[in-house]
Amino acid sequence: MAVLALAVMLSFGHLVQGDMYLNSPRGSNNKLREQSNNVQNANRLFDSQNNAASGYQIGDDCKPACKDENNNYDVTKEGATKGTMKFYQGSELYIDWFVQHGCGVGHPNLRCQITLQYMTESDNPNLRDGTDQDSAGGDDEDPTEEETAEVARGYHEPLEYYQACYERERNKGLFTSDQQIEENGGATSTRQNPNGNGRRRGNQRHGLECPEERDYYPYWHPTPWHDIAIFTQEPQERCEYYCAESQNVKEKGRCSINQYNNPDACTGNGGEWTLEPAFNEPPPECWGGIASRDNHNGNVRNGHPDYYLWKIPEHIKGRVVLRIRYNITTDDFTLGSLANPTEEGTSLSGIKADPFFMDRSFNDPNPNNRRRSTFTGRPAVPVPLTQDPVADWLGLGEGSTDTSRLLQLQVNTNQYGRTFEDRTHTFLVMERPADVPADRRIVNYNVRGRRGNIVQVYPSVEYDFVPQDLVVEQGTLLHFQWTGSDANNNGNAGNGRAGTDRSNLVQVKSRSETVPLPIDQHTLL
Repeated sequence: MAVLALAVMLSFGHLVQGDMYLNSPRGSNNKLREQSNNVQNANRLFDSQNNAASGYQIGDDCKPACKDENNNYDVTKEGATKGTMKFYQGSELYIDWFVQHGCGVGHPNLRCQITLQYMTESDNPNLRDGTDQDSAGGDDEDPTEEETAEVARGYHEPLEYYQACYERERNKGLFTSDQQIEENGGATSTRQNPNGNGRRRGNQRHGLECPEERDYYPYWHPTPWHDIAIFTQEPQERCEYYCAESQNVKEKGRCSINQYNNPDACTGNGGEWTLEPAFNEPPPECWGGIASRDNHNGNVRNGHPDYYLWKIPEHIKGRVVLRIRYNITTDDFTLGSLANPTEEGTSLSGIKADPFFMDRSFNDPNPNNRRRSTFTGRPAVPVPLTQDPVADWLGLGEGSTDTSRLLQLQVNTNQYGRTFEDRTHTFLVMERPADVPADRRIVNYNVRGRRGNIVQVYPSVEYDFVPQDLVVEQGTLLHFQWTGSDANNNGNAGNGRAGTDRSNLVQVKSRSETVPLPIDQHTLL
């Protein structure tokens, strides 16, 4: 019997390095001060699922540069890793990003959701970027207070938040397909992270992030993340639900005994179920996303990237980190991809499913048993395509004849409903100056990109201003600001000292005359 591998793009398979990239403010992709184009520790703070080459190193503030006599990055230099961006309360900040697999209203191949959130030092008083690439909470074993307290390590989610996640029973009502889920990992075990983060799997922990919370929105337990905005392909069907379930406006429950994840189990085992108050903030804005095409890290329309204009709330103060998540469910889950439970073989049903509500009833009751096996003998539930299914997809006949061709589809069931993520380095939010009226508009004007040509920096971008084209009314205040890292690959293209990352602002006469305008003719500054 011949079994051939069939290269079929259902939407994406084992080799996808996908992806969502935050360009402004600078998305880290777990980078810190690498003198290379690739991230050194993808487990440092969070699980991005992104290409290792993406992301921007942390900003520096050395005079003249954070370099030693050999032109290598020197973290001991005064100002190293201290190029922190600062924004005023009430100011307008352009947040822009790329997503590789597409999103937006009317997209023909998938369902999607993009969420913007933030966390402040009020949620974690020790919120920090760190100064080395070691993982938050420790490198190998379960996180400890001692290693979490090391100031050289970055620190986002509080330690007790992660510990509650690890000890809490996972939500067993979720769709897990045919993945074999590790039951000793608590809520760190999900379809996308099936092995969990147990002691023997410490290197799979991504900082102190809770995988279940990361993979699902809105989440059903308390989190330190405040909602800003949500973009969905189906605003009419989803926005009301998202806004009502946001922790901005809705209290979330937890048990005094971390193990239990619902009120009945909690109180039935001697625990106390308490409701954490809502953040008492406005619900997130929710919009239909602008459509972007598959397999493209670039602009969406009119030559501009996807963006959201965030008016930084007046109640935010101090150190802040911004987070963006991109959840996609391919249309393999909607029409024609559910197995017909009444027939064996390769027949697919015409059932129209809503992937938003796929739950445990669609799980394979015998996970792993059907992997790389002939696609017959389906269980008596409408299980979607299994891991790497083998079947006579072309109808050439099974058996050992010359015309028989059993083919294998490249399907990874922990990825064809998937979440990607990026986070900024921390930044500061300050009270507006005393001499600036509360009703005076402040617009942040920043730089995105990093040193190198497009091949060297991809899938990040080369230098550009954010926003690219800005028209404001007279009297608006512009806050010009940028940062850059001296921990670049010394071989990357660019002028000035190798490895440094500098930007400048010069007024020119016109777009076609790109030479500096004499100072006595300046009208901007």
